Amino acid sequence: MKIKRIHISNYRAFLVNNDQESSRYTIDLPNGENLLIYGENGSGKSSLFRALKDFFNVASNTGKPFQKNLFYEEGNTSDEPFIDIEIDDNSHHRFSSDGNQYLLINNESGVDTNYITQANITNGFISYRDLLKLHFRQDNQEPDLVSLFLGQDGLFSDMVVPAPAQPENKIAYKDLWIKCGGLNQEALTDYNTNVATLFGELETKANILLAFFQKECSLKIQYTDGEIIDGALSSPAISFKVKLFGKNLPEHDDMLNEARLTAIAISVFLAHQLCIPPAELKILFLDDIFIGLDMSNRIPLLKILTSDDLGDRSSFKGVQIFLTTYDREWFNVAKSYLEGWEKTEFYVDNHSHNIERPFIRKSDTYRERAEYHLTKGDYPACANYLRKAFEKELKRILPENVLYPGFNGTSGDNSVITLSKRNFSISENDNAWFYKLKEEEDTDVDTFRFISLQQMIDQFKKLVNQYEIPFLLIDELTGIKNRLLNPLSHDDLKSSIFKVELITGFKILDELQKIVSKVILSVKDNNAIQMYSIKTDYKNDSYYYRFELRSNLRYFQYGTHKIFLNAAFHTQYRSTEDNFSNFEIMEYDYPSIEKLSKAIFYASTEPETDYTFYENFMFDEIYTADGKKISELI
Repeated sequence: MKIKRIHISNYRAFLVNNDQESSRYTIDLPNGENLLIYGENGSGKSSLFRALKDFFNVASNTGKPFQKNLFYEEGNTSDEPFIDIEIDDNSHHRFSSDGNQYLLINNESGVDTNYITQANITNGFISYRDLLKLHFRQDNQEPDLVSLFLGQDGLFSDMVVPAPAQPENKIAYKDLWIKCGGLNQEALTDYNTNVATLFGELETKANILLAFFQKECSLKIQYTDGEIIDGALSSPAISFKVKLFGKNLPEHDDMLNEARLTAIAISVFLAHQLCIPPAELKILFLDDIFIGLDMSNRIPLLKILTSDDLGDRSSFKGVQIFLTTYDREWFNVAKSYLEGWEKTEFYVDNHSHNIERPFIRKSDTYRERAEYHLTKGDYPACANYLRKAFEKELKRILPENVLYPGFNGTSGDNSVITLSKRNFSISENDNAWFYKLKEEEDTDVDTFRFISLQQMIDQFKKLVNQYEIPFLLIDELTGIKNRLLNPLSHDDLKSSIFKVELITGFKILDELQKIVSKVILSVKDNNAIQMYSIKTDYKNDSYYYRFELRSNLRYFQYGTHKIFLNAAFHTQYRSTEDNFSNFEIMEYDYPSIEKLSKAIFYASTEPETDYTFYENFMFDEIYTADGKKISELI
């Protein structure tokens, strides 16, 4: 089960003044998609977080009264303030201020909707404030981890004890602890045994997740049994023990930086989610938890959320995820990473009304924005977004060394690291950061320059000509580049000529978007990639060819035209396949995989005879060291 629509009216920040604004705060997730949200501070992100959390709480009779917007006036709208949720089984649910109650509005399928109350047990709503509960010391007191995990409202409190020795003890942990309060030793034994097992699983999964962030950190969760001593029940104890590079840290919360503490906290909270039994409807809402993470630790979180297998066959694939951030730059990075997710933007609307309130809009693409402005006759705005769309596509298509002169494209996965500004100069664009070591602390140095749209178009034209790519609209692209670069060069910004050129621009963009251009083998930190091929020669002897790739291998496809852009290869040796002691040194450099392949063909043919080279050899008979064909990497 997944949520397909959220509709909110006059709850907390979401002020609706009249029925004409009734759909103002509606978020559609038609296929139960995950949702990435960017929001300015005060734009309503946390109100959405609280809305969903309050909804599921009240549905299980544990919620707080409905929190109306402070400026709501009774009678301004036909409906009382509400939070509506529609599920993909076509059921419609409401938390209304009218009686502060949960209502099942509609249930077309007639299926059991108990999954609504079960969803509350998963405790899948995590904010940055929640993360602080694991390591923040108040009045120099250690965090109360027992209450956090096992208290009345703890993370595991509503979870049913899975394997008690006494069948009557198969109840929620919080209820079993109440039973232990009657000095029931059998109940206490069941409680301690199952909690210890549970925290063993939590520790294992937390360390699996922590390795995504900090391989040098490991976590030990220590559980001390509750006991009956002198006729009184003593509470159990829970403590965290952290190792850094294999060394114990006695007070890790005082010694580790915020990024590591946040990574540990996120790992523990997400591990808790993996320990919860499967549910029909499972929500994970992460509200601004990026706050404590530096850039190098943000991508690992996205990898955790999108992985098909975290390392123990578990994943978050069946969970509907809501992820918010206040960081616009990071939002744009995450958008491209989270394919298939819906993206929404929250802003503070202080123009349409005298009271600030949220404004929600779908985070559309540059192309969609350009199309919108074209339909409205705003041609300069259309040209502006069309220009941005061209820039984005050409950045995707062109190799790194063309886009960023001076950058060799072999520096790894382009992840972002934190460095001292005193020792490095920094350049950046929308997609990447580049760092250059200063010769002296205060020496000014030239930073990498990023080519302009005009230069990108010129470079793309060179690419088309060099590799004989049948891109038929290359002349049209060259012809309109000045209009795209400077729409104000038109005498009449409403002219039909301008519109025709923009429509031509959309046609060219359509063709650019058909191009596949991606690095299929990335050479990191100048470490060559070992590869091989096996070819039978004209004498029917089978030879094993060993060589290495020294620069990124980029695959390019437009229609049926498939090529590899030039990449540096270096041959090492060849040997007969059945006798590796019989080998021949072959120290040669080749500028492309095609020329390397043809050289192997040439070495396999009878001297002074013609040979027929077939292109499939590059795709199906060139292998990486682990035995993968090039065709398997595309």
